Amino acid sequence: MKVIDCLEKVKQDIFDDLDEYYSRGSNMFNEEPDDENYKEARLIIKRLANEAGKRVPSFIEDGRTVREAVESAVYESETNSGSVLALRNYLGRSINEFTDYAEDKKVEVELTYIESQFPSKLTYTTIKSSLVSCEQRLEKGDYSGAVTSARTLVEGVCKEILTHFPEVEIKDNITLPQLFKKVQQNLNLAPNDETLERNLKDVLNGLIKIVNGIAEVRNKYGDAHPPKNLIMEHHAKLVVNSSKTVIDFLFKTYEYQNERGTLKKNS
Repeated sequence: MKVIDCLEKVKQDIFDDLDEYYSRGSNMFNEEPDDENYKEARLIIKRLANEAGKRVPSFIEDGRTVREAVESAVYESETNSGSVLALRNYLGRSINEFTDYAEDKKVEVELTYIESQFPSKLTYTTIKSSLVSCEQRLEKGDYSGAVTSARTLVEGVCKEILTHFPEVEIKDNITLPQLFKKVQQNLNLAPNDETLERNLKDVLNGLIKIVNGIAEVRNKYGDAHPPKNLIMEHHAKLVVNSSKTVIDFLFKTYEYQNERGTLKKNS
């Protein structure tokens, strides 16, 4: 489903659920709303909000389903003594803001679930397997896909490492550079660490620039952004090879600290 269609549908689903809430009561809903579409719309809104520098509406942030979103909005409205009409207008305007932005920017892409593209349990074997996938995409001329796979793999390795630090919070809309920064901090690889030698700090600063570049190139040329294959082959190879460097370094550092027993394991 296209972005605009998805947002229009979720707006109508929310309106329908809101009407049912007030006509039948919070515990007497007639049928379940389309939560799969809502999940897509929620991810789209978060992505567009990040791109446009806008705030994600609180009912979208709080609700992981249509019903939760409606209940969150109703609670906020009743707390502020708002009317049903005012609430309906607020919900519509909140979603229309992102629909209008998508139309203005001609955002017409299929939503891609990046989270499902990397293995749930990363080992060096699965990492190598995923890197082979990047290489295969390059060989087939799918340069945009190779860039997306490379970026996704870096994200996957970062998230896997951070699962060993239970106190670290990872928000849904966290960017790759922010994620990488958290990994650096928890693996004692932050460039501002006074215990590190100056030349090593320079290299670590270079890795930060590489990760920032990978994220920016993927955002511009990845296969979730049409038209495809605008990126040149040698540029795509640069992104894939840079990702290999980052991934290998992070994984080897993680393994080293894990063997030393310095990682805090999840219970």
